[in-house]
Amino acid sequence: MSEQTPEITVSVVSYNTRDLLRACLQALRERQGAGEAVLQIVVADNNSHDGSLEMVQTEFPEVEAFATGSNLGFGRAHNLCFERARGRYFLVLNSDTEIEPGALSTLRDFMDAHPAAGVAGGQLVWPDGSPQASYGGDPELLGIFYEQTFIGSLMARLQRAPAPIQETDEAREVEQVCGACQFLRSTACRAVSGYDPAYFMYHEDVDLNIRLRRAGWRVFYVPAARIRHHLGGSSQRDWRTRARMVSALNWSRYYYYHRYEGARRGNLTKAMFVFGAALRLGGWTFIALARPGAIEKVKLFRAVLRRACKMTPHREAP
Repeated sequence: MSEQTPEITVSVVSYNTRDLLRACLQALRERQGAGEAVLQIVVADNNSHDGSLEMVQTEFPEVEAFATGSNLGFGRAHNLCFERARGRYFLVLNSDTEIEPGALSTLRDFMDAHPAAGVAGGQLVWPDGSPQASYGGDPELLGIFYEQTFIGSLMARLQRAPAPIQETDEAREVEQVCGACQFLRSTACRAVSGYDPAYFMYHEDVDLNIRLRRAGWRVFYVPAARIRHHLGGSSQRDWRTRARMVSALNWSRYYYYHRYEGARRGNLTKAMFVFGAALRLGGWTFIALARPGAIEKVKLFRAVLRRACKMTPHREAP
């Protein structure tokens, strides 16, 4: 860690992502070595069992790494990093990302020039350099309906080609920037008390964007700052883990609507998740009669359905 006062505190949360985390930290080391910014890098390890924490302590002694003691989830672990932050800016970064040259200075300079900006996000790209979706609008119930009933998938198939992601270097104000890379003004983050700890994973970034805007801060997308994102690279893919991930996403969206739009809309999202899980369970059960390998999908959606039926608007256990 530099003896200079850091401009940016980079917060990374890791859960069994040792190799991805190493690449993420190496990219940050290179960016600091190139003089792009003075960094304080903080890593919270959510009880990994793949040697992630030991790797950081051995290979990256400049990084402030600590164990959370259990898998606290995304937002709560980043909040612990924020408690240690000394930078003017607080960069929340996924462990499956790699900052490309110039991204840190681009985001810092943009925020310096726009004091009303509470958070900015860069352009996420795949490892081959093609763009990922990096920003969007606030959630809508109709989108969940389309997703759970397969109407969205059907509409996409009827299109001749998916709409391309528009590439441009022009920064613009948006409603949401992706949580894989959120460049936050520290004063803004403190003003809204960081992430809502009720979320275990998923949608905490959506919630934070909304609370920042309600507090008077603005949200910007800055595509000139590029961040390589190995989307989903940190996820294990056995059916039990996948069921926990899907259930966590469902619960986070249920909690979001319950909190922001009332119990009626919250319960409507729950009903859609129950219906969607039952629909998929029935379909995969039928398929498994002819394809025994599909039994994993049956187990997956049986677990998702069970959790969806039991959802309450209190914090979901991992």
